[in-house]
Amino acid sequence: MRRWLTWILLLCLLPGIPALAEQAAETGAWPALNAEGFLDEGEFVWEDPDRGLWRYASPTLKLEIVQRSHEEPKPLIWWEADIWTRGEERWFMPTAVEGKHLSVSHWPYLVAQEHKVVFAINNDYAQGRIANKNNKVGIILRDGKLLWSKTRSTKNDKAFPCLDLMAFMPDGSFAVFDSNEHSAQEYVDMGIQNMLCFGPWLIRDGVLNEAALNANRQKTYRNPRTVIGMVENGHYVAIVCEGRTKRSKGEGLAFMAQLLLDKGCTVGFNLDGGETSFMMFMGVQLNVAGGANNKYGSARRASDIVAIGTSERVTAQEPAVIRK
Repeated sequence: MRRWLTWILLLCLLPGIPALAEQAAETGAWPALNAEGFLDEGEFVWEDPDRGLWRYASPTLKLEIVQRSHEEPKPLIWWEADIWTRGEERWFMPTAVEGKHLSVSHWPYLVAQEHKVVFAINNDYAQGRIANKNNKVGIILRDGKLLWSKTRSTKNDKAFPCLDLMAFMPDGSFAVFDSNEHSAQEYVDMGIQNMLCFGPWLIRDGVLNEAALNANRQKTYRNPRTVIGMVENGHYVAIVCEGRTKRSKGEGLAFMAQLLLDKGCTVGFNLDGGETSFMMFMGVQLNVAGGANNKYGSARRASDIVAIGTSERVTAQEPAVIRK
C-alpha cells in the first residue's frame, strides 16, 4: 500500500501533470482555499461567459458572478455578484483622470483597465445632475473631499433620484441614509471617504424600504438597473439587470430589492440605471448597455466607477464588452 502511495506522489510531481490550481483554472472549480475562504498566495481567475460564471480569488478578495435569466413575464438577463473581502481590502472609486471626480469622463471599461480593476459597477452619475442646473445634485463625497453639500431640505421619495445616500464606512461596512438625514459636514466628521448619492435606499437593518418603493413608479417600471448591498461586513452583493435590448427588457426596483433580500442583504441601495448601468470583471463589461449611443454597447461615459480589487492580469482591450 505504501509503495502505491509513493508512486502516486511521484507521478504528481512529474512534468506535464497539472497542479491542482491549474486543474481548477481549467474547470472553474475553486482551488484550495484557507479556513477563511481565500488563497494563501497568488491569484485564481476563471471566466466562462457561455456558462454564465466568473470567479476570482486572492489572499484578500474572493468573488463569484452568476448570470441568470428568465423568459416570463418578460425576457430578462441579470448578473448577481457575491464579493468577500479580508483585511484592508476596500471599495474605491477610480477616475477617468487622476483626481478628477465628476468632471472628465471616459468609457467605463477603459477606466477599469487603466486602474487594473478586478470588479466594478457604475456610479451614481452625479456628474449628470451637476451638468443639468434644473436638477438637485445631493451630497457628493469623493476621496474624503466634499464636492457638493446641498440636498433637499425635506425627504421626497416621489422624486427620482430621491438623493438618498450610501456610505462606504471606514471599517469597510455599508450604511444608507435618507437624503436629509445628516448634514454634509456630519458625514465628513464620520471619516467617510466616499458616498454614493442616488437612491432610494432599498434595505436598512434587514428591512425593505416599502415607503420609498410605493411612492415611485420605478417600483415596477422596466429599465436597466444596478443595485448594491451588504450581507455583513466583508460580504457584499452587486446585481445588474440588462434592459432596453431584445433579449432583456429590464426590471423595476421591487424586483431588484427582492433579489438583494433573497441573498441575505441587511443593507441595500439603488444606483443609477439606464445607459449608466454596468457590471465589469477584469476590465470587460458583462452586460450590453441597452439604448447606448455607441456601437459597442458600452455604458455611458463616466467620471468614476465603483470598484474593488486590482490585478496585473487586467489587460487593455477595446472594445471590452461581451456581445452575444
